[in-house]
Amino acid sequence: MKLKIKRFIAFIIDIFIVSIISETLSSINFINIYKEDYKEKYYEYEKIYDSFLEEEISINEYNEKVIYYNFELSKLSSISNTIYMIIFLSYFVGINCLYEGQTIGKKIMNIKIVSENNIKINGWIYLLRTLLITGIFSTFLLTISTMILNKETYYSFSYIIGLIQYIFQLVVCISILLNKNGKGLHDVICKTKVVEL
Repeated sequence: MKLKIKRFIAFIIDIFIVSIISETLSSINFINIYKEDYKEKYYEYEKIYDSFLEEEISINEYNEKVIYYNFELSKLSSISNTIYMIIFLSYFVGINCLYEGQTIGKKIMNIKIVSENNIKINGWIYLLRTLLITGIFSTFLLTISTMILNKETYYSFSYIIGLIQYIFQLVVCISILLNKNGKGLHDVICKTKVVEL
């Protein structure tokens, strides 16, 4: 199996593990005290969406309400986002440090992150790689911004951050596919590579 495919499968496995743990913790009421409020607010949003589809409200009314619900749902996601960020960083930084460049997905696929110059990779490099290839930094920015921005500014900010994150992740994926050694932009920046064992 090609290294690029192994990398992709390993990443999917790792994301699945992180998502299961994060979702499980976020669904516990005493940990995520906003869980029920989020459900209620999301239900309200769904009713607004249905009203728009049935042409009971205009596009302008709908857009105004979307800005409100986007902001409110984002605020109510602060605990689940924090859980997600903690689990994500613990997994992708902690597990890589513990097993010297191998997450569970990489162990299953028999691949490993190594340094280009054969020195031991430290936690800061794993942290930088994680920030570059995932949406964790944008999640952090959006979570913090709900505390300091008004709903209109937040809506524009979230759109811009989402677009930047999407473009960067697309560049990383394309760089992995086009590079003959399967190195992504994050590998080039961090001076790392993924190798088969």
